Amino acid sequence: MLSGTADPEIMAADAPFVTAPATEPLVCRGAEVLQAVYEVRGDARQAVLPPALHPVNPPAITVTVIKAEESDVGPFTLAETRIICRSGPRSRGMHVSCFVQGDEAARLLAERWAYRVRPAEVELRRRYHGSTAVVRCGELRPLALDLLDPRPLSPADLRFTDTLQLARTPAGIRFLQVERVYEIHEAGRGRPSLTAFDAAAWGEPRLHPSHPISALWATADMTIRPVRYLCRADIGALEGTERIGQ
Repeated sequence: MLSGTADPEIMAADAPFVTAPATEPLVCRGAEVLQAVYEVRGDARQAVLPPALHPVNPPAITVTVIKAEESDVGPFTLAETRIICRSGPRSRGMHVSCFVQGDEAARLLAERWAYRVRPAEVELRRRYHGSTAVVRCGELRPLALDLLDPRPLSPADLRFTDTLQLARTPAGIRFLQVERVYEIHEAGRGRPSLTAFDAAAWGEPRLHPSHPISALWATADMTIRPVRYLCRADIGALEGTERIGQ
């Protein structure tokens, strides 16, 4: 099985410092979700992951935008990019970074769940003919994503994978396993159209989306669970995973 070749020390240079991982959930009621999956060029598929994680074939990323107007910390909108990978036998996504509109949510997500937060204007709109997400950060437009030709989808057909988010902790460099769970009320799928993606603005210039795979939208009650696992980035999941809390 192929493993990543990136140096965790270098990857964690600008990672959040998390002294106390989340012990309470963050609940977001009636959130809107837009997610697209894209293949990326495979020339750097091992170089963008640390040794603890394994690339998939074909290499791919997820781009997820979440609009949470009712949450425990007030309204916020988040746009996140993850690299699809495996941790041991389990499918995961490695968090690259996210743009967040909403100061209190941004602070909490960084301090408790190790989201690599960048402030920005994040917009998510749903229309009868699809959904549109745009991120604006000063003069930059890191993301412009559309879901076209929406078709209804059974909520039972949707599956979301957990995310590994790199952090500097008192124990050293660790991944926090971040689990977002959804109680889905309505869902659909469609054709993704990515008209802007500034890889350098996301913090990983080697990510070059090539071919669209899928896109979905949903309305759901979303909960970001307390952190249950810390994982080392330099060795595999079997040896490097530690359970915390209850």
